Amino acid sequence: MTSKMRQLFLRAQHGDELAREKLIRKYRHFVAGVCARECNRCLAWENDEELSVGLIALNEAISSYDMSAGVKFTTFGYTVIKRRLIDYFRSQSRIENETLVTPLESEGEQVAEVIAQSMKIYSEARAGENLSYMVDQYKQKLRRFNIDIHELPGIVPKRREKLQSLHQAARSLVIDTRMADYLTNCGQLPVKELCKSTGLSRKVVEKRRKLIIALAILLLDPQLASLSDSAV
Repeated sequence: MTSKMRQLFLRAQHGDELAREKLIRKYRHFVAGVCARECNRCLAWENDEELSVGLIALNEAISSYDMSAGVKFTTFGYTVIKRRLIDYFRSQSRIENETLVTPLESEGEQVAEVIAQSMKIYSEARAGENLSYMVDQYKQKLRRFNIDIHELPGIVPKRREKLQSLHQAARSLVIDTRMADYLTNCGQLPVKELCKSTGLSRKVVEKRRKLIIALAILLLDPQLASLSDSAV
């Protein structure tokens, strides 16, 4: 991202409405493309509510975009727009189903039920959005060490005690400031120091290098904490 665009995002996130309008105009065609793709049809601004949903989602994405995360805005924005469209599709489907299934219920009861269901769907979609964003963040961090997230399940040892020893090695690395800094700053595992700290052999540490690093990354970044039970 250019410094000019970075400044535009910063200004928008700090309340500059003119900067926000510029960003919305810039990404208007992007919104139309994402909405058309998700709806699998051509859309018109004057007729299709999905485009309005997309613009609202774009505005939300501008506010919550973290430029330091290393993720392109279009990648993050696409995720937010898609999730908001899912919310919209589900709420529309729910309204139609409520009308058909419970024609004798009062209008107030129907509205209350739709609102409750919409809030539940929104919460689930938001949780899924956050998880998707965190996985993307984790992938970015792993790539620095030439690790593909998809290879991790295949290198996890089957024996529980071996996996526990690797977890302990990752924890030892994170706790030791010098080893953690070496991993973060140099992009390499401090094999010699880690062997001395854990009692593991050099052969084991080097063989399980990628897995130890993957576990350490989770422990070093509090934002990735919810992935620790499922990523590896």
